[in-house]
Formats: sequence, C-alpha cells, structure tokens
Amino acid sequence: MAEITRKDFIEELKAMKERMDELFLCNLGTAGDEAESRAQEEAPWMPSADMLDGGKEILYLLDLPGVCDDDLQIECKDDSLRVSGRRAGENLAGGHSISVERPRGAFLRVFKLPCPVRREDIRAELKKGVLRVVVPKELCSGGRRQKVRVRREQ
Repeated sequence: MAEITRKDFIEELKAMKERMDELFLCNLGTAGDEAESRAQEEAPWMPSADMLDGGKEILYLLDLPGVCDDDLQIECKDDSLRVSGRRAGENLAGGHSISVERPRGAFLRVFKLPCPVRREDIRAELKKGVLRVVVPKELCSGGRRQKVRVRREQ
C-alpha cells in the first residue's frame, strides 16, 4: 500500500484547487438571456485521455476531434501537464440547432506528472483528432547509474 506524505497531500490539494478554479472561470458568463443560452451550449467538457509509461518517456493521448492545433495550449508547470483549448461548434448560415450532442467550448485537462521530466524536450502532435504529447523522463531518475568520484581531503 502506498504511503501518502503530507507534502503529497498538500500538492494534491493545490492541484485540485487549481482545477476547480479553472472550471469556475470557464463557467463565468455575462448577464443576459443570450449569454446564458450560449454558456449552456458551450459548457466545459473533458476530453478522454490515456497515459502510458514507455520507460524513457510518458505518452499522453487525448481524443480531440474537431479541435485545431491553433486552439490548443500545452503547458508543463511545476509537477503537472496542462492541456487546454476550445472546440468551436458548427453553425449553418441563417439556421439554428435542432439538437446538440457533441461537446463544444473550452476544455482543460491537468495531469500530475509521476516523475521528474525534461520539460525542454516535450513534444506534441495533433493527427486525425488525437493529440499525442510525449514527455521524456529525467535521465537520472530512472535505472541509469552514474558513478560519483569521491575526492580525498588533503
């Protein structure tokens, strides 16, 4: 059974607070019937995601059909990976929606990184509606050994 330290608990609470703050901000709208209707139509959504450990790197796969790469923001902050963006809805000129089932609007996913990573080497690719984010692990944190020479005092 994994032991939870006070530091881990506080970090988890901070991440949860940050996520709740983001969700709260996504739901803020201006007064008025039109704004309220638009806010309901564009309620925040959460894309499905997989997280895979490849040994030397962590692979994040997010289902983002209909999202353009210009509408994506990927940020590695502290010990988390944040993927946010927006998916626009389809509109017909002069028409209106009869039924809207596909989520649209702002989204945010925050992933706690399981180990130290090389932030400068993170890369991402959006292809066929799937976002692939490759996060290389820090080399010294794995099974690789590094001999350390001990100097004698003279």
